[in-house]
Amino acid sequence: MKIDMREKSKNFSKEKITFMSYFIKTFSMALTHYPKMNSWYNPESAFEYSLVDNHNITIAIDTPNGLAVPNIKNVQNLNITEVQIELNRLIKAAKDGKIERKDIEGGTISISNIGTVGGTYARPLILSPQVAIVALGKTRRLPRF
Repeated sequence: MKIDMREKSKNFSKEKITFMSYFIKTFSMALTHYPKMNSWYNPESAFEYSLVDNHNITIAIDTPNGLAVPNIKNVQNLNITEVQIELNRLIKAAKDGKIERKDIEGGTISISNIGTVGGTYARPLILSPQVAIVALGKTRRLPRF
Protein backbone atom coordinates (compact mmCIF):
# COMPACT_ATOMS: atom_id res chain seq x y z
CA MET A 1 0.00 0.00 0.00
CA LYS A 2 1.36 3.39 -0.90
CA ILE A 3 1.73 5.81 1.97
CA ASP A 4 0.45 8.73 -0.13
CA MET A 5 -2.91 6.93 -0.42
CA ARG A 6 -3.99 8.64 2.79
CA GLU A 7 -3.47 12.03 1.16
CA LYS A 8 -5.83 11.06 -1.65
CA SER A 9 -8.50 10.02 0.87
CA LYS A 10 -8.92 13.67 1.86
CA ASN A 11 -10.77 14.13 -1.44
CA PHE A 12 -13.57 11.69 -0.58
CA SER A 13 -13.83 11.68 3.22
CA LYS A 14 -14.01 14.32 5.90
CA GLU A 15 -12.68 11.70 8.35
CA LYS A 16 -8.91 11.42 8.67
CA ILE A 17 -8.35 7.88 7.38
CA THR A 18 -5.58 6.13 9.34
CA PHE A 19 -3.35 3.31 8.18
CA MET A 20 -5.17 0.99 10.56
CA SER A 21 -8.47 1.54 8.75
CA TYR A 22 -6.80 0.66 5.46
CA PHE A 23 -5.30 -2.47 7.02
CA ILE A 24 -8.69 -3.51 8.46
CA LYS A 25 -10.55 -3.05 5.17
CA THR A 26 -7.78 -4.70 3.12
CA PHE A 27 -7.72 -7.59 5.59
CA SER A 28 -11.47 -8.04 5.12
CA MET A 29 -11.06 -8.06 1.35
CA ALA A 30 -8.38 -10.76 1.66
CA LEU A 31 -10.72 -12.85 3.82
CA THR A 32 -13.14 -12.95 0.91
CA HIS A 33 -10.46 -14.84 -1.03
CA TYR A 34 -9.27 -16.95 1.93
CA PRO A 35 -12.45 -17.72 3.92
CA LYS A 36 -10.82 -20.50 5.99
CA MET A 37 -8.84 -17.82 7.82
CA ASN A 38 -12.13 -16.34 9.04
CA SER A 39 -13.31 -19.35 11.00
CA TRP A 40 -13.76 -20.66 14.52
CA TYR A 41 -11.94 -23.70 15.81
CA ASN A 42 -13.97 -26.50 17.40
CA PRO A 43 -12.02 -27.62 20.50
CA GLU A 44 -14.10 -30.82 20.66
CA SER A 45 -12.50 -32.07 17.44
CA ALA A 46 -8.86 -31.68 16.46
CA PHE A 47 -9.68 -31.11 12.79
CA GLU A 48 -12.99 -29.19 12.75
CA TYR A 49 -13.61 -25.53 12.20
CA SER A 50 -16.66 -23.48 11.26
CA LEU A 51 -16.49 -20.84 8.55
CA VAL A 52 -17.90 -17.49 9.67
CA ASP A 53 -19.71 -15.31 7.13
CA ASN A 54 -19.15 -11.94 8.82
CA HIS A 55 -15.75 -10.27 9.08
CA ASN A 56 -15.84 -9.10 12.71
CA ILE A 57 -12.26 -7.92 12.97
CA THR A 58 -10.89 -7.68 16.49
CA ILE A 59 -8.34 -4.96 17.22
CA ALA A 60 -6.08 -4.60 20.22
CA ILE A 61 -6.30 -1.18 21.88
CA ASP A 62 -3.88 -0.07 24.59
CA THR A 63 -5.78 1.73 27.36
CA PRO A 64 -4.85 3.15 30.77
CA ASN A 65 -6.52 0.04 32.27
CA GLY A 66 -4.73 -2.49 30.05
CA LEU A 67 -5.43 -4.05 26.68
CA ALA A 68 -8.97 -3.94 25.26
CA VAL A 69 -9.97 -6.14 22.32
CA PRO A 70 -13.24 -4.95 20.73
CA ASN A 71 -14.18 -5.80 17.16
CA ILE A 72 -15.55 -3.94 14.18
CA LYS A 73 -18.61 -5.84 13.02
CA ASN A 74 -19.33 -6.77 9.38
CA VAL A 75 -16.29 -5.04 7.90
CA GLN A 76 -17.07 -6.70 4.55
CA ASN A 77 -20.14 -4.43 4.30
CA LEU A 78 -18.41 -1.18 5.34
CA ASN A 79 -16.57 1.36 3.22
CA ILE A 80 -13.26 2.83 4.40
CA THR A 81 -14.91 5.90 5.97
CA GLU A 82 -17.37 3.72 7.92
CA VAL A 83 -14.48 1.56 9.14
CA GLN A 84 -12.68 4.71 10.37
CA ILE A 85 -15.78 6.02 12.15
CA GLU A 86 -16.28 2.70 13.94
CA LEU A 87 -12.57 2.44 14.78
CA ASN A 88 -12.66 5.95 16.29
CA ARG A 89 -15.75 5.03 18.34
CA LEU A 90 -14.13 1.87 19.71
CA ILE A 91 -10.84 3.60 20.55
CA LYS A 92 -12.66 6.38 22.43
CA ALA A 93 -14.88 3.90 24.29
CA ALA A 94 -11.87 1.74 25.22
CA LYS A 95 -9.81 4.65 26.49
CA ASP A 96 -12.82 5.99 28.46
CA GLY A 97 -13.44 2.53 29.96
CA LYS A 98 -16.86 2.33 28.29
CA ILE A 99 -16.52 -0.66 25.97
CA GLU A 100 -19.78 -2.58 25.87
CA ARG A 101 -20.08 -6.36 25.94
CA LYS A 102 -21.48 -6.39 22.37
CA ASP A 103 -18.29 -4.66 21.17
CA ILE A 104 -16.11 -7.47 22.54
CA GLU A 105 -18.20 -10.51 21.59
CA GLY A 106 -18.23 -12.22 18.22
CA GLY A 107 -14.79 -11.41 16.86
CA THR A 108 -13.78 -13.70 14.00
CA ILE A 109 -10.15 -12.73 13.37
CA SER A 110 -7.70 -10.28 14.99
CA ILE A 111 -5.24 -7.55 14.11
CA SER A 112 -2.61 -6.52 16.64
CA ASN A 113 -0.81 -3.28 15.84
CA ILE A 114 2.38 -2.81 17.83
CA GLY A 115 3.48 -0.14 15.37
CA THR A 116 1.64 2.54 17.35
CA VAL A 117 4.25 2.17 20.10
CA GLY A 118 7.15 1.87 17.66
CA GLY A 119 7.36 -1.93 17.74
CA THR A 120 8.60 -3.91 14.78
CA TYR A 121 8.25 -7.50 16.02
CA ALA A 122 5.46 -9.27 17.91
CA ARG A 123 4.39 -12.57 19.37
CA PRO A 124 0.61 -12.27 19.06
CA LEU A 125 -1.88 -14.31 21.08
CA ILE A 126 -4.85 -15.83 19.22
CA LEU A 127 -8.23 -15.26 20.88
CA SER A 128 -10.09 -18.57 21.01
CA PRO A 129 -12.11 -19.75 19.06
CA GLN A 130 -10.48 -17.63 16.33
CA VAL A 131 -7.90 -19.43 14.21
CA ALA A 132 -5.67 -16.54 13.11
CA ILE A 133 -4.21 -13.18 14.01
CA VAL A 134 -2.07 -10.75 12.06
CA ALA A 135 0.51 -8.56 13.80
CA LEU A 136 1.55 -5.23 12.30
CA GLY A 137 4.74 -3.37 13.08
CA LYS A 138 5.73 0.24 12.66
CA THR A 139 5.23 1.72 9.19
CA ARG A 140 8.58 2.93 7.93
CA ARG A 141 10.41 3.72 4.74
CA LEU A 142 13.31 1.41 4.04
CA PRO A 143 15.88 1.59 1.25
CA ARG A 144 15.40 -1.09 -1.39
CA PHE A 145 17.95 -1.92 -4.07
